[in-house]
Amino acid sequence: MSFHVRLQALGNARDTLLRQPIATALTIIALAVVFALPVGLFTALSNLQQLLASWHNQAQISLYLHDDASPQAIAQLRSQLRQSPGVVAVRFIDKDQALTDFQHYAGMTAAIHTLGANPLPASLIVELNPLAQSPGTLEAQVQQWSHEPIVRSAQSDLKWVARLQAIVALGTRAVYILAILLALGAVLVMGNTIRLHIEQRRDEIEISSLVGATKGFIRRPFLYQGLIQGILAGFLAWLIVAIAFAVLQAPVSHLASLYGTNFPLHALTPGEGLLLVFISAALGWLGSLVAVGRHLDNTVS
Repeated sequence: MSFHVRLQALGNARDTLLRQPIATALTIIALAVVFALPVGLFTALSNLQQLLASWHNQAQISLYLHDDASPQAIAQLRSQLRQSPGVVAVRFIDKDQALTDFQHYAGMTAAIHTLGANPLPASLIVELNPLAQSPGTLEAQVQQWSHEPIVRSAQSDLKWVARLQAIVALGTRAVYILAILLALGAVLVMGNTIRLHIEQRRDEIEISSLVGATKGFIRRPFLYQGLIQGILAGFLAWLIVAIAFAVLQAPVSHLASLYGTNFPLHALTPGEGLLLVFISAALGWLGSLVAVGRHLDNTVS
């Protein structure tokens, strides 16, 4: 098939859409909203995961060391811990620092002084990415670390990590289900739009068929209509998501500042935006293909 024929079909599709600007614009806007909702939720979920991953100072495991642990053994274990999956940082707290921290947070200076010698052990504080591994894997990891020769005991609270991962997994699955349903809705919207175009051009299609036009020749402009509208809807959805995150950035930054931190929202990257346009174009093409396959055969004898 020549390039000229394809270009002619593309021009035919463009002219058809331009002849009905309001209907075309409404279809593109409807598709853009359908695409923007799951994409916005996916992007928000991605930002949430980045935020949770930065909470490594909240996901900590304390490894209390024996008093006779040598500096060389401590350094070796610390290096080993740093190389473990999901470990963000490892801090060593000696006995004196442990006593100072305990006095600062517990306010028991007088009681500690009555004991004479410092009763608190040195420790290694392991900071973890709470989303990097499953709670079961973390529990096994803690058990392994607690059996190191210089480790007296290990203390951890991983129940909140399990709850956090369960919430994130639930949110991810819900967004996937919503995306599938909305993608199906986009295909139906495009299919109904193309069906209306076929009905409006029924006489033209019948005449073209009588003069020898093939089904492929008749079908192609309708497929290009779906493709063009899908591409435009994808770019508009990209713009909607970008504007939404730009509007949300100020209140999110203010909320983060109240907690003494800074959290910039990340909208779609150029690669993700182009992927959105590609998917929307494919769904537009698919919706057109479904409509053409169902309704064009009834028109072309």
